[in-house]
Amino acid sequence: MTSSGAARHLQPRPRIVEGVGDRVEAEFAKDRWDAAVLGIATRRGRGIAQFSKIEEPWLREASKEWGRFRLGAGYSFTTIASIGPAIGRFSLFLATRPDVVDHTDLTREVINDFLVWMAIQQWSTNTKSMTLTFVKVFLEWGRRHDTLPGLPTEAVIYEEEVSRPSDRLPQFIPEFVMAQLESEANLARIKNPSVRHLIVMLIETGIRGGDATSLPFNPIIADSTGWPCLRFDNVKVGIEQLIPLSTKAADTIRAQQDHARAIWPDGTPWLFPGIFDNDDGAKQYAHGSLSGQLRDWQTMIDVRDEAGQPVRVHAHQFRHTVGTRLINAGVPQHVIQQLLGHASPRMTARYAEIHDSTVRDAFEAYCQQRVNTGGDAIPYDPDHATADAEWAKHNLSRVRDSLPNGYCGRPPQQDCPHPNACLTCPDFQTTPEFLDVHRQQSASNKKLIARADAKGQFRFAENLRQVQDSLDKIIPALEELENL
Repeated sequence: MTSSGAARHLQPRPRIVEGVGDRVEAEFAKDRWDAAVLGIATRRGRGIAQFSKIEEPWLREASKEWGRFRLGAGYSFTTIASIGPAIGRFSLFLATRPDVVDHTDLTREVINDFLVWMAIQQWSTNTKSMTLTFVKVFLEWGRRHDTLPGLPTEAVIYEEEVSRPSDRLPQFIPEFVMAQLESEANLARIKNPSVRHLIVMLIETGIRGGDATSLPFNPIIADSTGWPCLRFDNVKVGIEQLIPLSTKAADTIRAQQDHARAIWPDGTPWLFPGIFDNDDGAKQYAHGSLSGQLRDWQTMIDVRDEAGQPVRVHAHQFRHTVGTRLINAGVPQHVIQQLLGHASPRMTARYAEIHDSTVRDAFEAYCQQRVNTGGDAIPYDPDHATADAEWAKHNLSRVRDSLPNGYCGRPPQQDCPHPNACLTCPDFQTTPEFLDVHRQQSASNKKLIARADAKGQFRFAENLRQVQDSLDKIIPALEELENL
């Protein structure tokens, strides 16, 4: 999200990289590309693309040509660097097929054998999926642009032949553990201010670690009301984003700026400069070092779960935790998608799965202790055929009717025939959490009845007595439930 409210691509998408000088051409000719030589900005430690593990010369050269094409099409250098390992696995298979001299020998029989070979390898589902996807797109590129002339028409990997990893629920951090990680006393034990500030930023904003370590020195921009927002490059999606900052996050950024000024008085382009061997402040923080620093800190403060067992939290789990907290707070999914910079609603929907399961458990517990205006318990069977429909009605009703003393049990599509008279409405329901509210209302209502009787306002007094009758039934019923 930019200041105009719409995302923009970080760079134009030319069709191909060409005509860029002898030094760059010489780099493209190598089997190992250095992003710095090619003039491409990358995260620290992510600037090398290696093609040397592709044994077959024809496949290696074609893969490099494809990599150059994709680079020109706007793909990140990290994606280009993934070509070597992925096509390298295809190369391993081809080493078992001496009959395949070049791409013209890639028959459907060969492709089928490759699919079977991949299925029996001991790689993870993610690795298999990535490998098949890269080979699939490589073959499509060769056919579409005639860069693999003579490629047999049946040399195709179909979409349904690519194994897809199952969607995993977000690995959010339980609040019991988060309380330890967010403790000011525990955070203060991180000796290096840059590491401490970076961890707080990840906890508060949910941005990816690589995006955080690549932040410019001053990433704050104020909105129309003066509220601070974080402006950063969402590299994975390829957009520039703006997200509102909490007061703690904004204060942390300012504290980190002060720390950086003290270490590098001549200035640094990075909010989080590299910690070691960085006299001029030109190097950015090494994202790869965060994992070890986070691990050492957790060991120092002895992080444990509710069962007393040691736990280890990974940096990316802070992002999942922010998403889970937002969905639990009732923030709409499309807003969370925008805040977390998801390319599609698919990932955001996984947070909703967690929320639905967690809140459904709370709803069923609530159903075991609710009463109506007559003080009667309202029966509920979680296994009944109507349980899902009642759950949906409960969610919708709570969105529409946030009452100070209970909940409306009517579907939101229905007009309310009892405006401002919930305690005389048969659809009203309440629980022990509102007991003090009912007691206060009862005491106040009795005074109103006495005053109405004294003034001869008998009709008003009768209406108040109907309310009092409900309160006299609700309060004892709730007190009984509270004592269970």
